[in-house]
Amino acid sequence: MEEKTISVDSTANTKADRRGFIKGAAIALGAAAAGAITPSSAQAVTAEPPAPRATGDSLLEKIISTKKIRFGVDLGFPPLQFKKANGAPTGYIIELSEMLAASLGATPEWVEVPFANLFAQQAAGRFDMSGISATIRPERAQRVLFAGAPSFVESNVVLLKPRSTIRRLSQLNNSRFTIAVVVGSSQEAAAKILYPKARLKRLTNQEALADVAAGRSDCMIVGEFSVAGAIKANPAVKVLKGDPVFVDENSYFMPLGEFELKHYVDTWLRYQTSHNELGALWDKYIGNDARKLGLKTVSIYSPWKGV
Repeated sequence: MEEKTISVDSTANTKADRRGFIKGAAIALGAAAAGAITPSSAQAVTAEPPAPRATGDSLLEKIISTKKIRFGVDLGFPPLQFKKANGAPTGYIIELSEMLAASLGATPEWVEVPFANLFAQQAAGRFDMSGISATIRPERAQRVLFAGAPSFVESNVVLLKPRSTIRRLSQLNNSRFTIAVVVGSSQEAAAKILYPKARLKRLTNQEALADVAAGRSDCMIVGEFSVAGAIKANPAVKVLKGDPVFVDENSYFMPLGEFELKHYVDTWLRYQTSHNELGALWDKYIGNDARKLGLKTVSIYSPWKGV
């Protein structure tokens, strides 16, 4: 793409902010996990733990025998996952999920769920496994079983409203500033630790991006995958220049106890990584555009690539 971001310097305080995040995260992760806060329009789901299943009745066996797999998705995060003009799902993780389904001989069924409700809906059995990826956070692992290999690595940056005067990350820890975050996201959790004095506005991904572009929020902590599209739609928004605020590993998740399915997904992800499928897809949808904007992004390639 031809657009270039307007960037401002933040390198002076990046390391200090990241140390504060690590220290705060260690304290936060020692506490019991709290229920996700959902937008007023979202219906929270309370579910009892799934009943023990009979031996030999694994979810993996069910998927293979029925030749169908139900993926839970929120399609509001382009170019990771979004809808084409005809309503069909597409994007980096959708293409990857289609490949995963095909490897099992299964047809994918897309069950749309707001991101903040994905974990509760998984526990309620509404879908077999996530068809998108979420940050691998320890407290989430109390509710779902994450794949052991990442499907992508997310560099998180600060997107600033037009004509912002913010020059350093440390400025954000001020009650004068409003930070837009995706409800239930790792960015929301990090913002509470890094910038406890700031006001947080909890929105969907697209609402948060629009809020910053319109100047209603001062900034947004966002994965680098959203930046190219945000700048293309709103050239006046800026990225706070410097190293990522923090970096997260993201992957698929499935119901607790479904270790056969986890083992398969782990093995499949490792195989696709060794054949450079993840890196090639990431560059196609995200990496190449992010690098043109001067952003740091990680494409998961085999360490043996080029040997």
